[in-house]
Amino acid sequence: MQQNLDNLIYDAKYGKIENTCLKLSDGQIMDIFEMVAKGCRSKTKERIYSRLQVPLSLWKRYGIYSRMTLTDNGAEYICGQSWTDEMRTLRECILEN
Repeated sequence: MQQNLDNLIYDAKYGKIENTCLKLSDGQIMDIFEMVAKGCRSKTKERIYSRLQVPLSLWKRYGIYSRMTLTDNGAEYICGQSWTDEMRTLRECILEN
């Protein structure tokens, strides 16, 4: 099943418990981590990795998360214009959680 990250966060915050993915899977965490942490320093990578482990119900919702599609196997990002700029924005949003 494919959903975007923004919808999963919404469902975790306001949806029914039985239909909710409360945390990202290990595959999703690693896919997102590899996308947004590329080129970061080790302390920033540690912060990103730890933030990705936080339950989705505690995440803030951002529109850019709707471009992150998640499946049972991992995550993919649909880029609008500039990959590097969007990865920086995603990184900033994740670190704000």
